[in-house]
Amino acid sequence: MSQVSDRSGAPIKVLVPKLPTASAIAPYLARIDASRIYSNYGPLSREFSASLSKLTGAAGVTLTCNGTAAIELALRAKSCSKGGICIMPAFTFIASTHAVCNAGLTPFLVEVDPDTLMVTPEIAEAALQQLDTLPAAVLVVSAFGAPPDFDDWMAFEVKHGIPVVFDAAAAVTSVFDRVGAQPVCVSLHATKVLGIGEGGAILSADADFTESTTAMTGFGFLGSERLSAIRGGNYRISEYAAAVGLAALEALPTRLDRLRLLIDAYATRLKNKEARLQPGAGDEWVTMTLNVVLPEKSVASTLDKLAAAGVEWRRWWGLGCHRHPAFADVPRTDLSATNSLAKCVIGLPFHEDLSEADIDRVVACLP
Repeated sequence: MSQVSDRSGAPIKVLVPKLPTASAIAPYLARIDASRIYSNYGPLSREFSASLSKLTGAAGVTLTCNGTAAIELALRAKSCSKGGICIMPAFTFIASTHAVCNAGLTPFLVEVDPDTLMVTPEIAEAALQQLDTLPAAVLVVSAFGAPPDFDDWMAFEVKHGIPVVFDAAAAVTSVFDRVGAQPVCVSLHATKVLGIGEGGAILSADADFTESTTAMTGFGFLGSERLSAIRGGNYRISEYAAAVGLAALEALPTRLDRLRLLIDAYATRLKNKEARLQPGAGDEWVTMTLNVVLPEKSVASTLDKLAAAGVEWRRWWGLGCHRHPAFADVPRTDLSATNSLAKCVIGLPFHEDLSEADIDRVVACLP
């Protein structure tokens, strides 16, 4: 936390991203200068991929230009681009829905569990009863960095024969040794715990799948021949992005410690409040977008108090994908629970510049 103890009256920002400094990146830039390799799976990119494998415990890593592309490619690889329905939560960031459509699939929006804020196998199974044919895939979205229940979703896939893909955009530090054959897509955006500016990755224990998705990031070239064996595009990261990633990994242990202290500071102050954090936040996983769930009756008054106190807040996922004009016509189940829940999930100020006094000021506004 910041050492500044008194900023009374100054606005408190909701998020202040922090990437590695120029001096931290400089040694990696020198390596680029020496190799004169700038893209196309260069040495820094390969090293960063191997480091992500070690961090997450995933046997295979496909680096992508952003997290949305990771979801799109994973869905394309799993559904074989045959089209069809993809069951997914309405309560997620709109990037998830764009990725589903870009993969040639039609979103079918469903509710989420009000406690975990994630779709469950039971919710997906209920949605199956409303469909005439089996969906091509299910997209399970990690809520703000919380790890999904990988075992239950593997059982779901085995039972129904429907591929499951995880949109774990903010959960790259929450999935260690949990990644199996079902692809786990993460974001490396500047707003994430491990950020490189723009980037993403697909994690998987399936070596053939990783080979295919990696080829898809480079125009579908497989093997040493420059023949496009499968359909893909240019979804790679540059050596410069990998340089930022390697520097960010060096600083990650210290950053995680600081973020856990921040979450604990909030959790301690919220013990006697009605506002609640997500289950496991700070203990089991960390995030850069810390949310509270407010009682519905208190939302309007709380937002007024935050505004009066000069405290920024954010609905990181908005009010649901179905509320966006671009997706107003996609099929869905009844979303009355999402309509109630989404307005209650409020992103609080959360970054390393916060002081104890700042957190006191924020929490004083909460019910």
